[in-house]
Amino acid sequence: MSPEQLFLSIVILLATARLFGELFRRIGQPALGGELLAGMILGPSLFGLVNSNEGLEMLSSIAIFFVLLFIGLEMDVRQVMKTGKPAVVLSITSLTLPFLAGYGISVLFGIGVIPSLFMGLLLSVTSVPVSAMILVELGILKNRIGTTVLSAAVVDDIISLVILAVILQLAETDGATIDINALGISGLKMTIFLVGIGFLAYLVYKINIWFPKRLEWFFVKAKTREATFGILIVLAITISLLAQYAGLHFIIGTFFAGLIFSEKLLGKKETDHAYGIVSGITFGFFAPLFFAIIGMKFSGQSLAESIPYLVILIGAAMATKTLGGYLGARVFKFSNIESLALASLLNGRGTVGLAITTLAFSVGILDITLYSVAVSICFITTMLTPILAKPFLRRVEVIKSENV
Repeated sequence: MSPEQLFLSIVILLATARLFGELFRRIGQPALGGELLAGMILGPSLFGLVNSNEGLEMLSSIAIFFVLLFIGLEMDVRQVMKTGKPAVVLSITSLTLPFLAGYGISVLFGIGVIPSLFMGLLLSVTSVPVSAMILVELGILKNRIGTTVLSAAVVDDIISLVILAVILQLAETDGATIDINALGISGLKMTIFLVGIGFLAYLVYKINIWFPKRLEWFFVKAKTREATFGILIVLAITISLLAQYAGLHFIIGTFFAGLIFSEKLLGKKETDHAYGIVSGITFGFFAPLFFAIIGMKFSGQSLAESIPYLVILIGAAMATKTLGGYLGARVFKFSNIESLALASLLNGRGTVGLAITTLAFSVGILDITLYSVAVSICFITTMLTPILAKPFLRRVEVIKSENV
């Protein structure tokens, strides 16, 4: 493919994705919904104006790097620590039920074990960026419900990506004969990597109080304002490569690199500057293209054969995620209506769901039919989340005003 053709495809995808993303924002929905829809319209399923090619696939791989890096940067482990047990318990209860439901339903429909495990995982995730976006638009990011939802989403995504790493390890076997020794070595390498990341995060968050000051002189003397961004990218790529060498996918390392990169490491001013650059690059260029390319690969023809499976999975995803969240919230004395509001807000699978779906498709865990089912689940549940949550949130406000 010539550079001119690649740039033409990028221009068409990016312009249409940004247009549809803006339209979705104006109707109170996350922009990624419009960006996905743009890809579906432009791709082979409808008009066929843009087709997948080697250049776009390479661009998609770079895009997923920035998307996962941003997701990691967006998370604040300290917020989870402040929220404490409610966030952890809420995450576990709202993750377990959907996982079991997704796996069980998939097996009943004759899906293989590894793809079934992934579909269970997909139903379990709660996307931090999408959740934050929805909470901001609903005006509840800083209240008790908002902070609990966001903290639970952080824990949820961390656990989900660890489970994904295990599924990727299992996917490397042929399913018929499992080499216990090879599996044990792979598990050991993965454990060493995760323990190393945990130790590094501990050093950054708990012990390191002098490192930012030592680097302050460097940033003052540096001739370029993007020095911090360069350090962030080098750090992220290095950890991503270590994850790859440990037998994990590189985006697992990318996510953890974003998670441990904080103001404790390089200071608040420099970290905020690097975060701003990553945010601009991600949401100005890579994320719209990433979601449009995902939509472009969507196959309406393949999906048509799996409508019953899709409908049942979406119903199970919404019901079990809400039930699990509700039970977790009630344990910690949230009122009945607060628990329903909180639980309904956990259903936005968006960014994280689409990122892991793309990865699963690229390594062969999902075929085109399951890929289209997974994309549809992420799209529909994310669109339904604010719609379902608003009545409960209004009722919470009414009850508060009556008690004043």
